[in-house]
Amino acid sequence: QPLAERPQARRDYRLQELRRQATKREMPIALQPAHFPTNPAPASYAIIAAQADGAGDTGALVRNILTACWVEERDIAEDAVIRDCLGRAGFDPGLADRGLLAGAETYARNLEEAVEAGVFGSPFYIVGDERFWGQDRLEDLDLHLAGRL
Repeated sequence: QPLAERPQARRDYRLQELRRQATKREMPIALQPAHFPTNPAPASYAIIAAQADGAGDTGALVRNILTACWVEERDIAEDAVIRDCLGRAGFDPGLADRGLLAGAETYARNLEEAVEAGVFGSPFYIVGDERFWGQDRLEDLDLHLAGRL
């Protein structure tokens, strides 16, 4: 259910949980960023194109995009923001244009595969038959991968 259509109690809880997780991980966050929700597709396409390109640091790119939205309150649907995030991660900012079609096609395939696999939110990890949803399950995922859960 889109955030704006969720019950008020659930929206309030989400804000409380975002604050707690940010404090626990010592990460800055704008609890209600100026440009959220926004269209995530252009940034997603850029990440897919960058991953295929391999010339920079994909992890840094993802962090740059998340920071742009959740800390700097920039609109990650805007070309200038995406180009800046690409450049700061060591990629050619022109990937935002060149990789658009391939990124869109891969994004569509990934979405279909995710729906077929039963994914219903983000982050969502599937390891064998085990499923882990939400940032609050990352510790469980680590324990599972270590063979302890």
